[in-house]
Amino acid sequence: MTVFLDTGYFVAFLVPRDQWFQKAVQAARTDFRAVTSSLVVNETVSLLQARGLLSTALAWLSGISADPKTLIIYLDAPLQVEGWSLFHRYAGSGANAIDCTSFAVMRSLNIKQAFTFDQHFRAAGFEILG
Repeated sequence: MTVFLDTGYFVAFLVPRDQWFQKAVQAARTDFRAVTSSLVVNETVSLLQARGLLSTALAWLSGISADPKTLIIYLDAPLQVEGWSLFHRYAGSGANAIDCTSFAVMRSLNIKQAFTFDQHFRAAGFEILG
């Protein structure tokens, strides 16, 4: 099974006091092929830094960028444009631009499931695991 990993999953997994920490830990114990995007990575480290967790952000960034079990998709122009198009479609539901680029990545790779706590993924037609 291939699963897209969203910012909410990463932050929950890395921050024990996060309300979703236990669910993220349980999710990490399942057998899946992990996919995320470079924009999700950027959003995750930025959010951790903003919460005063710079050392956590730096350690995680070093780890995920070298992790052979996690495929990081770097958006090219067509994926970015698709993400912007999806933003026009889903922004009214509260999805942000990075969510919409994640939707574009998931569609391009035919990924149906995401580890996320963000309901916008469900609104875009994906199954939420988490």
